[in-house]
Amino acid sequence: MAQTDLSHPTIPPYRPDKFANTFDHLDGQSLWVWLHQDHIILIMETACFLRRPAIEALSPLLKKQCPKVVKSVKLRQMIGHMVRQILEYRGYHLDRSNVRIKQKGNLFHFGSAYVKTG
Repeated sequence: MAQTDLSHPTIPPYRPDKFANTFDHLDGQSLWVWLHQDHIILIMETACFLRRPAIEALSPLLKKQCPKVVKSVKLRQMIGHMVRQILEYRGYHLDRSNVRIKQKGNLFHFGSAYVKTG
């Protein structure tokens, strides 16, 4: 992971819950900050607008940013958990879970789709 500013005032703290060990051992804080970049948020929100899982659109960028994600199921699950918290914080709610991702080469086989509340 690239070095990032971990003290950014607009980034809420991540609640790792069952992913605390993964977060601690696989540089979860840097990943959390990376997911809060404006262009990453825009990609996630665009996927939501298109009624597709946000993680589907993030796959190519994640492969470059965090090569460990290819091998670690727990890391991919934690990313989904992070994306959910980010989108909920931004006013989205879960619309559909276990949405099949058919795109060849995508890191994720299933994801959750979110819609803007209100």
